[in-house]
Amino acid sequence: MKIETTDLIIRNFELEDEKDLCEYMLQRVHAQFERYPDFTCQKSHEEIVSRAQSDEFFAIELKKEHKVIGNIYLGKRNFNSRELGYVLNENYHKKGYGSEASKAMVAFAFAQGVHRIYAECAPQNIASWKLMEKIGLEREAFFKKNVSFRSDEENNPIYWDTYVYAALNPNENTEIIDPRLSDG
Repeated sequence: MKIETTDLIIRNFELEDEKDLCEYMLQRVHAQFERYPDFTCQKSHEEIVSRAQSDEFFAIELKKEHKVIGNIYLGKRNFNSRELGYVLNENYHKKGYGSEASKAMVAFAFAQGVHRIYAECAPQNIASWKLMEKIGLEREAFFKKNVSFRSDEENNPIYWDTYVYAALNPNENTEIIDPRLSDG
């Protein structure tokens, strides 16, 4: 898979992307949201092999530098839905690359016939939910204490609230039928 935008190429990961993957994943070790506390460069080979074989993780390559600056995730879910996720190298934040990649991936998925795309984030992750709004996803839900990315000192999970954002494929007939009105 390959999608070109103005500044980016969104494509399958290649084994040669290991160094760039390691660079931005090491930044996630102490990240506030969705951290990877046990990631090391020694584990990056295993991770790049997994991502190179994945049909859900895609590299975000900056054209002008031929550098992978992050990844975008489009996980397969029930009912022809996909879950959108994204991670960018901190050195490339606030440049519009996250929204450029996400918007392109959403358009690609809808062109492939995906019915619904959704994404989740912590309410405190303002940059993430603003990105979701910028690319046309709408806030649908607020879930209380439904995910955990960390544990406390006694290894008990610390639960977080999440916002859920979503969009329906604009190319589909998405007429809502009230089951109470059916004859069946």
